[in-house]
Amino acid sequence: MNKGTTEGTVEEVNLVVTLNRKNKVSYWKILDLNPDDCFAIHVIGHKFGKINGAAVKPKADIFIARGSVPPDRLRQDEYYLNESSIDKYKLLPLKFTGISVKRVDSYNYQITKMNPSTFKKIFGAYELGAGASIYCKKYSDLDRNNSVIRGWMTGWPGFNKYFQRRYNIDAGLLNDSSGESKTRLSIAKTIKQHSNKEIERKINNNKRISDFIFQGIGNFEEPYTAHWLYEHGILKKAGPIQYCVTTGSGRSRGDFTVVIKPVKH
Repeated sequence: MNKGTTEGTVEEVNLVVTLNRKNKVSYWKILDLNPDDCFAIHVIGHKFGKINGAAVKPKADIFIARGSVPPDRLRQDEYYLNESSIDKYKLLPLKFTGISVKRVDSYNYQITKMNPSTFKKIFGAYELGAGASIYCKKYSDLDRNNSVIRGWMTGWPGFNKYFQRRYNIDAGLLNDSSGESKTRLSIAKTIKQHSNKEIERKINNNKRISDFIFQGIGNFEEPYTAHWLYEHGILKKAGPIQYCVTTGSGRSRGDFTVVIKPVKH
């Protein structure tokens, strides 16, 4: 069985096996856990996200459970354990041990992807998400912002009021197809810049938001939040990292999202 394709990513499976072989003692020292009675468990199913309001992929790809697995059974399992192993071996999941695993060669992964409903619960306004999603690079794309406004569950009056009140920007001009394209494009760019900066400000200054974005805290039950990050082959504490705000790839298809991604060094 190819566990890497049927039960998760190759990196996740490899880390589970490495931890359960107990030959990478440094990882267990980082986790501050005794490898003799602790085992890595692969998360294989979606979990209910309280903020998402639905079952989604949790932040943790692996968590640690305590108990006993007979060495011959562990070898028989090829050192791979997943959530079904919890009942099988009567193991106890340990809180705050969730590990988020990234491909060793990946610099462009998604930290968090938010649809309009989730974004509103976190940041308080559909209009802010719409502003971050606005088309602003080409004159020919300006009229596509009508679909952006609708997709973000708002309207031009509410959108204009939001940016007029906060930044004294007449966002309604974007909806005037008879207006000067250069002016409309400049307004669109300004709105996007202000929106991205406001999202960044909220993430950087609000621990509740930061915890949700980087670790899934407040969204998932333990042990499905990420307290550890395995990135580029290094295991370390999870938490805020350098990031950028962008839109999801489905915008042109009517799938509107705001995505937080790491900054490539």
